[in-house]
Amino acid sequence: MTNLSVARASLFLLFWLIFSATGLGRPSVVVIDPGHGGHDRGGIQGQRFPEKVFTLDTAKRLARILRNDTDIKVVLTRDTDTFVSLKERTDIANSYAGHNALFVSIHFNAGRREGAYGIETYYNNQRGYRLAALVHPRVIQAMASIDRGIWHGSYRVLRKNRLPAILVECGFLTNPAEAARITDSRSRERLARAFAGAILRYD
Repeated sequence: MTNLSVARASLFLLFWLIFSATGLGRPSVVVIDPGHGGHDRGGIQGQRFPEKVFTLDTAKRLARILRNDTDIKVVLTRDTDTFVSLKERTDIANSYAGHNALFVSIHFNAGRREGAYGIETYYNNQRGYRLAALVHPRVIQAMASIDRGIWHGSYRVLRKNRLPAILVECGFLTNPAEAARITDSRSRERLARAFAGAILRYD
């Protein structure tokens, strides 16, 4: 083999390794978990807006974006207004363990104090933290909100989850300014695209 042939073969191998690594980095499966549903409306007693409506809408928007723009397999823990137990949600996620999968649980917060607002993100392990660190600032920007922190969470859907998993509280439905954004379909579209952008950067 000539020196030129060796150089060409080496160059081909280099490009193959680069593209292979890129392909391996992107998740193959994303399990999207819209919080609450059915008789569980989410939030607190007396809350005007039911959380379950907006988590499902945002989750469906994220699913549409990923399905239309990528080859990622998308799984929704619910796609209608039905109740799904925390165990069932976690079992769905764990069925994709070993398949280069991620778990994203979408929620909206509530507080007794009307002035409470901002974005909180919870994760389950180091891999989950990497995903949280990508998602959190993008959600803050999409919702024009403030940073309430990234925290290790003990929620069942995180604690019992074998995937890199996060739960994001995407603003307070009990805060008038944030509720106005959350209930606006354009804001939820921006929110879904913020999630998608972060997911595509996860490796």
